[in-house]
Amino acid sequence: MKMNPSSPPPVLTPPSIIAAPPPQSSFPKQAATFSLVAPLASFAISIFLQPQVRGIRIAMGILGLVSVMLILVGLVFGILALVATKRHGRAGIYGQALAGTCINGLLVLFILISFPALTAIKKAAGKNHQQQIEQEK
Repeated sequence: MKMNPSSPPPVLTPPSIIAAPPPQSSFPKQAATFSLVAPLASFAISIFLQPQVRGIRIAMGILGLVSVMLILVGLVFGILALVATKRHGRAGIYGQALAGTCINGLLVLFILISFPALTAIKKAAGKNHQQQIEQEK
């Protein structure tokens, strides 16, 4: 095909761009996974690390707080993941989020129920200890 010098050059159309689907947010999936893993990590801290620091009150207190915080954050993330299923779909999120929320919720309930009993036991033990000291005098 010969090009005529007086005719304009042919117009090339750019290739069509296929729009990619909007990226799925991975936060709900990660939040659901964290809510399921958090109680396991808390138990691992209690089983493996606390015996290593037995007798060191500050270290035991810090590990206890870390365990409780893991459980509370796991509960919050599980609830956030459940709420996000409306927007992002249930696939791969709902089951983990529901299980994590239930486990963490039961652990928080157990902590709240046992806390007053533990403080009463501690108070009674302090009184018994004081009485033993007075009897030894």
